[in-house]
Amino acid sequence: MNASNKLLDKYAKACSLSMDKDIASRLRVTKAAVSGWRHEKSHPDADSVSRMCEATGDSVAHWLPLIEAERARNPAAKQVWLRLAQAAAVVTLALGLDVYSPKSHAETQVYNNATAYTLCEYRAAKEAAVAGHL
Repeated sequence: MNASNKLLDKYAKACSLSMDKDIASRLRVTKAAVSGWRHEKSHPDADSVSRMCEATGDSVAHWLPLIEAERARNPAAKQVWLRLAQAAAVVTLALGLDVYSPKSHAETQVYNNATAYTLCEYRAAKEAAVAGHL
């Protein structure tokens, strides 16, 4: 099963939806779009992935690279997206271990309120730093 279908199934379960037309309505897309995702003829866009992740509690950084890898038109592009998915998994794991490691309540509260940058924000900040803008 591809990543799009796995995320769709997880979303349907999280929202207690059993029919693709209901999934489509909730995601604000057509039933044909969801059907295309199911039959691997197309893939959800970033906005739809974001909505599904919000409902499931999953990270967009996990799912989006996997879905983009499926969308990739050549093996090199697919490999880039899969590497990004691996990097996102490592970052998520590292943040998760740091957030849930034993700390005083005050320290834990600081971690819970901290802003976690998405990979895109991190990349933009890094590029700005390299260009001397920071």
